[in-house]
Amino acid sequence: MNVLAWILALAVLAPPAPARKSELRLTELVAAVRSADYRGDRAALARLDGELGAVDAGPLTEYRDYWRGFALWRRAMNGFNETPTPDDLGADLEKAIARFRASLEKRPDWIEARLAMVGCWGNLMYLGRDDPERMKALLAEVIPEYKWLQANGRENSRALWILGGMEFFAPPPRGGDLVKAAATLRHGIACAWRESLEGAAAPAWVPAWGGAENLMNLAYIYAHAATPDRTAALAYAEGALTAVPEWHYVRDILLPQIEALPEAVAGTVTAR
Repeated sequence: MNVLAWILALAVLAPPAPARKSELRLTELVAAVRSADYRGDRAALARLDGELGAVDAGPLTEYRDYWRGFALWRRAMNGFNETPTPDDLGADLEKAIARFRASLEKRPDWIEARLAMVGCWGNLMYLGRDDPERMKALLAEVIPEYKWLQANGRENSRALWILGGMEFFAPPPRGGDLVKAAATLRHGIACAWRESLEGAAAPAWVPAWGGAENLMNLAYIYAHAATPDRTAALAYAEGALTAVPEWHYVRDILLPQIEALPEAVAGTVTAR
């Protein structure tokens, strides 16, 4: 065997360097978090938060902390789909915010962590909607971040998912506008498509979700508008399931709601 062959053999057989092992472990856990989120597996999301915390991520620590926050955020969001509603949603959201803050300590003004915090605060506002003092405190935190996101997130599919959702779900004057929300969410889909082309070689730990989420929100708002549009809602839901076939919420909850709408129901505000 010549010298080059020996070098190649050693490279293949040698154990991974510690940094490489951390990257591989982080890649594995990020994939597991995303799958557990879509499958609605709250137990797995809680476990994965702990497993991520055990990873010595070194220069990737902000990503590790981000995905820990993401796991708890999505654990809470999936909990909203359960009956009865679990009593730990608020605790999960507070811990998620703490994880996102930790990532910002290492990477200040990182839009991915900041938009996720806005999402968590939105969920906390829903939980505290009957408590005026709690709402006041939450608004004091979320409004400056929401304005920052409006100024800095217009080409980020994940930020647009947050902004579009609030444009629909929030009470007037900040929300309640289906046409505006739908335009924002459709732009989110376009941004996700562009991102998928430009970032095809990005590591798995770089946040790249958002396309399917924008499709899901479009399906929801057209199904739950004052005048529902069954055709549009169904198209967007099927698009979301094409992107993520295992998505429990869309497949088992949202899609049956849409299919139950009368065939004759067709909205007049759809701009597809």
